[in-house]
Amino acid sequence: MKIIKNTSMQGLNIPFATPEGVKSIFLAPKQQVEISDNWKSKIVENLVHRRMIKLTHTPDPVQQPVSPSIASKATIKRTRKSS
Repeated sequence: MKIIKNTSMQGLNIPFATPEGVKSIFLAPKQQVEISDNWKSKIVENLVHRRMIKLTHTPDPVQQPVSPSIASKATIKRTRKSS
């Protein structure tokens, strides 16, 4: 994922090329938005170079598959009773 933050004092309307087509996002001053990695824009690259936008890459959350044997063992808890 990408986080785009408008660091300028003016609103910016930025078009992105997405797999579904062109989408445009308006960023107010000091506002940020999180977008997918596959959204591309030459305007964002230009604004980063001009220091009007900060671009931060964050790793996508990856879930590890849980095997059924581990899940069933985790739910069973045996206790010892004292007599």
